[in-house]
Amino acid sequence: MVFCRQCKRKVEDCPHCVFPIQGPRVRVYDEKVDTLTYVHETRTLQIHFRSGQSWQLFDVPDGIYKELRESTISSFLKFIAQRYRAAPVKQGIHAIAIPQNELCAQCTSPMTQSHKVAAAVSDYVRVEWACPACNKSEWKMYGSDPERTRKERLH
Repeated sequence: MVFCRQCKRKVEDCPHCVFPIQGPRVRVYDEKVDTLTYVHETRTLQIHFRSGQSWQLFDVPDGIYKELRESTISSFLKFIAQRYRAAPVKQGIHAIAIPQNELCAQCTSPMTQSHKVAAAVSDYVRVEWACPACNKSEWKMYGSDPERTRKERLH
C-alpha cells in the first residue's frame, strides 16, 4: 500500500500509479531508502524504500542522481520530492503489464481476455485469451516465471 497524494488515501493501485522502470537497482546506505533505479534516456529516478514502497521522480538530471548515490538520501528527499513531479509505483500483480488483446496464432484475429488468474502474493498473472473468429483459446503468463523464481530462491 502507498499513500497517493492525488487520491489522498492509501491505495494498492490507482490511475496515478505508474509501472516500474527496468534497470539496475543501485543499493544505497540509508536508513529509509534501499535502492535507486535511474534511466538516463527518460531522466526517471525510481526510489525503493525499505518500507516496501517505491516512487518515481520525473525529469531528474543525471547530476542529482549521482549526488543521491553518494550522499545520505533521507535528508535530501524532502528537497527533491517537492521539486520534481512524483508518482507512486505499482506493486505486486498490479505492476504486471497485460496487453489489451493478443493476436490469435491460428487466424491472426484479435483475441480478448476471458479469464485472469493471480494469487495475491504471486509475481505473475495467467490470462486465458479467446478468439471470437475461430473459437480458439490459449493461456499466456505475464510477469515472473514462477518456476524460475522458485529455483532462484532455492539457490
